Amino acid sequence: MSYKSLCVLLALLSGMAAHAAKEPPLRLCFEDVDQRPWSTPDGKGLNFELLKRVESLLNEQFIYSPKPWKRCLNELKLGQVDAVVGAADAIDRRAWSRIPQLPDGREDPGRALFEDAALVFLRVGGNGSWDGHELLAPGKVVIVQTGYLVAQQLREKGYIPHDTVKSAADALRMLTRGSFDVAILQGLEASKLAHEDPRFVGKVQQAELPYSTVHLHLMVGRGVYQRDPQRVEAIWQAIGNVRQTREYRQVEEAAGIKHFH
Repeated sequence: MSYKSLCVLLALLSGMAAHAAKEPPLRLCFEDVDQRPWSTPDGKGLNFELLKRVESLLNEQFIYSPKPWKRCLNELKLGQVDAVVGAADAIDRRAWSRIPQLPDGREDPGRALFEDAALVFLRVGGNGSWDGHELLAPGKVVIVQTGYLVAQQLREKGYIPHDTVKSAADALRMLTRGSFDVAILQGLEASKLAHEDPRFVGKVQQAELPYSTVHLHLMVGRGVYQRDPQRVEAIWQAIGNVRQTREYRQVEEAAGIKHFH
């Protein structure tokens, strides 16, 4: 679908868009560390390119605040922000938030902002390993970033997540110091650092297989959704439609995202 065709399609949502235009801007919180190519602390990256198009199509307005990820989630829970950019679905989070859902209640990947992977990084010369099935970590301790869902997943499997680091760079630095042998970090930014940054090349290695893949959503507060479900659903639908346009896919490819047909 071309961008022009999408504009025509979403004109059908004009009633919703007009309704949304009368509402105050939505307050969006995003993580204040590099998660390239999706986001950077200064508000650049694919997530903002995508949401900028959604704003235009629906006559919406988003106000962004970069904050530590754990704080973003806490402020969403308390109703201090309206949505967070790039959050994973989880049972406990559904008590105070909403993500786009299929009719059966499962998350809707077609309306997610993007898909990413949790990648395993090992200290060279250490005793950690990951073969796609079994994760070996000395003392069952694994470095993860603060507030990330993978920490909960690891706890459920009997591991001890060391989740005091904010950024992928901080986590990889901890591996190089030798105190830990395994880190599970999200996405392309961590992978790029491990393969290209002289601080880490030859000291850490990325396991061949990802630990898991995850869909990341524009997660809205439960109260925000209950007040105006039409507005939120229109935004999610626009996210899914824009992601399928030829123009946006070219933007993704230029940023290094590969599409498989």
